[in-house]
Amino acid sequence: MKEIFYITVEGITSTVFKSQVLGLLKRLKKRAIKTHLLVGQRYRAKINVMEFLPLFLNKKTSFFFIKKNFNYDALAKKMARLISKSKSKTKILHCRNIEAAYIGLLIKEKYLPNVSVIYDVRGYVEGEKEFFNESERAKLFAELNKKLFTSNLYYSFVSEALYEVYNSQYKIPKERSIFCNSAYDDALFNLEKEKTVAEKPIKILFVGGNQSYQKIEEITALCKLKPQVQLVVITPKPINKKNTENIIYKYNLSQKKINELANTFDYGIIYRSSESFNKVATPTKITEYWGKGLKVIAINSAGAYDRLLKENTFLGFLVKSEAEWENIKLEKTSFEEKQKISSFVKKNLSLSKNVANYVKLYQKIAASDV
Repeated sequence: MKEIFYITVEGITSTVFKSQVLGLLKRLKKRAIKTHLLVGQRYRAKINVMEFLPLFLNKKTSFFFIKKNFNYDALAKKMARLISKSKSKTKILHCRNIEAAYIGLLIKEKYLPNVSVIYDVRGYVEGEKEFFNESERAKLFAELNKKLFTSNLYYSFVSEALYEVYNSQYKIPKERSIFCNSAYDDALFNLEKEKTVAEKPIKILFVGGNQSYQKIEEITALCKLKPQVQLVVITPKPINKKNTENIIYKYNLSQKKINELANTFDYGIIYRSSESFNKVATPTKITEYWGKGLKVIAINSAGAYDRLLKENTFLGFLVKSEAEWENIKLEKTSFEEKQKISSFVKKNLSLSKNVANYVKLYQKIAASDV
């Protein structure tokens, strides 16, 4: 009998907690896989009480309240005490991101040597911290990754490009690695039946945060160059801009509302810079656009999806310059095109696909414990 202990220290306020953490655990439960969620939650995070209480009262969820700069070993000791109560023969620690993985490693090294640890590698964290001028955190994460990639762990990478970055430094055994992108929840973002929509305008959707690196200003500037286009920008917080005929701002919409709204759109847009951490990333919003059957317009970069876009032009296109954008002729996306896009991404880049990969890895680990 195996039991999965899913560890995350990003808290329930993480933008992907619902879609990627709870979405995954819900699927595992349907497969009758015994799981327990261990959440490291910052004290001062702004928590939605109505969302927090059901989780807090769930016997399969445990919260560990932590300060901003927490003690890894102290948290590992607390989690190990809980995990040790399990009578399962095979205990697998599925650790989301670098800090959770390091806690998992400490649990294995200091407290429970028989557990197996999966490091779910979500991105090139050293490069990201350097980009945002967090040199001390970049140094710390480089040290943690050296320990994690030279230990006897299992690994899940969001892209083969990310694996290659770390493999060039640490020679990570590929037989201990799987690849699971930052997938969209195909139970939520899916193509609905064909609906009659107006011929015009051509509709482009942006869904993302308010941070400057989302490049919202640049996206709106490009869309203003095409008066036949209507751009709708959806962010968590309001943007201090007035709506115009072809640029509309919305904020704080539920996933359900975004899903409904996306039904009438033709394209989803993203603007990524060319830093190293972006090149190996698999942005969730891209697969969510595809899940709804929208063609993707990737300005400058689509991260690790660049090659996929170039090889499968029905998925959308890359735009490398403003001059190139001006020469692109945009057309409405037909329902038949949407069906092709949605079917392709569900088969290759969905949460369903990831769950199948994770389950195979769990089974492999359990078999090695026999």
